[in-house]
Amino acid sequence: MQPSQDPFRPQGVLPEQGQLPQWTQVPFPGQLNYGPAGQQGYAQPGQVPPPAQLQPQVTYGQQVPEMLPVQQPEMQPQQSAPAQQPGQQPAYQPPKTGMPGVKKVNNRTMYIVLVVLVLVFAAIAILRMTAPGQVDFAQVEAGSMSSRFTGDAVIVRNEIVETHEGVSQIDYIAKEGELLERSKPVATVYDSGFSARELKNLSNYRSQIKEKQKSLMGDVANDSHMLNLLSQVTERGMEVQSMVQSNSGDLVKQEELLQHVIEDRQIYMRQKFKEDPKLNLLWEEEAYQLNRISNWTKQYYSNSQGLVSFYSDGFESALNTNTYNQYSPTEVRKIYQGQIPDTGVQVSRKTVPIYRMVKQEPWVVLMLCNEQEWMPVEGRTYKMLIESFDNIIVDATVESFTRSGGELLVRLLVYDTSKLPSVMYMRSCKVQLGENVNSLSVPSRAIYQQDGRKGVVMSTQGGEYWTGVEVISDDGQTAYIIPENPGLLYEGVRVRLF
Repeated sequence: MQPSQDPFRPQGVLPEQGQLPQWTQVPFPGQLNYGPAGQQGYAQPGQVPPPAQLQPQVTYGQQVPEMLPVQQPEMQPQQSAPAQQPGQQPAYQPPKTGMPGVKKVNNRTMYIVLVVLVLVFAAIAILRMTAPGQVDFAQVEAGSMSSRFTGDAVIVRNEIVETHEGVSQIDYIAKEGELLERSKPVATVYDSGFSARELKNLSNYRSQIKEKQKSLMGDVANDSHMLNLLSQVTERGMEVQSMVQSNSGDLVKQEELLQHVIEDRQIYMRQKFKEDPKLNLLWEEEAYQLNRISNWTKQYYSNSQGLVSFYSDGFESALNTNTYNQYSPTEVRKIYQGQIPDTGVQVSRKTVPIYRMVKQEPWVVLMLCNEQEWMPVEGRTYKMLIESFDNIIVDATVESFTRSGGELLVRLLVYDTSKLPSVMYMRSCKVQLGENVNSLSVPSRAIYQQDGRKGVVMSTQGGEYWTGVEVISDDGQTAYIIPENPGLLYEGVRVRLF
């Protein structure tokens, strides 16, 4: 085997066969001496070189740092070189370059390092090929999805509550939930100073009138009209009793019919027995007592057309269709939890609600949406399910929305007034919004925001162009979108990924 080429041997000088180059000690600065062998500054054959001092590497374009002086080790005693045989060429001495000697590299370690590097580069290449982030473009696809949003909600109606201060008794004239026209009688309210003794006296006079009328009935055996009226009263009474026992039929309507025939009978009896002095006196006492009672009462009439109710939850004056827009999501959350807003109006403890009138007008649902990343579109109509004993489904249109305090408040208008009777007694509830949408789909990474608007960047032969879109849903992988300009963005268009 030929010895390896020595990088420090002058070109053209070869060592003698069988002889190897000897290490020479590199003289320290200030000790270089080119005198004869054996003098100071020359290493002798077989002498071990000192440890190599690390030299800084130099990169082109960078300044070489100043060399620090190297501490001089103690010099070993000089040994005289062995005598040179006559005719023998002197041993080759490498030139003194000042560079440290080259260490042998362990081939096994080098192979392991190479294998590790190959595996690392292969893994990186595989990741680059399989990672979705390396895909630069995608195509727009057709997509149809069903969106669904849930949340807590507050019902708002256009309703007015009539109140009275100092009430001892209320006689309701209208029926609960009845649709009244304007100026129809609703209730009679008795002031707090009214004595129940007055009502007792009135009841006594009426009982005497009833007994006197019964005593006069024997004289009407030949009166066919009176007999017909009495028969109608009896029949209507039996029909009411039958409906109550069977729990069927329109009991309210039947009660109205019975009341009519009783009034007709009373009118006829007044005409027939108007000459009876005892009966006339009792009627006068009844009228006088009614007049006394009227001084302590107030008659209430409907102030508008609508559904009447004698139940109130205390929110009507603070939360109605004239005030709902002024409440923030945080305040609506408090209303949902049962806290009545402070309107600044002082109400006496003696003030009692008499009735409330719910107008047949569009009503509002204030929805605190659970999906806070949803971006509602004003004017879009959804199917809304109101969860209750009997679930109610209506069409609800987004009027506006507000984000604050970690809440998304969506204001929804409902124009179907036929559903008002079903929500007259509801204030807080849970709702669901749903919509089937024909849309387009792109990878989520195709959505690019510009000037506060979301869109995609189309890649065409003429260049790349941004166009706005409405993101209906985005699960992090696929985004369902509706383009603002369907003539530009449609199925098959190439879009850039980010």
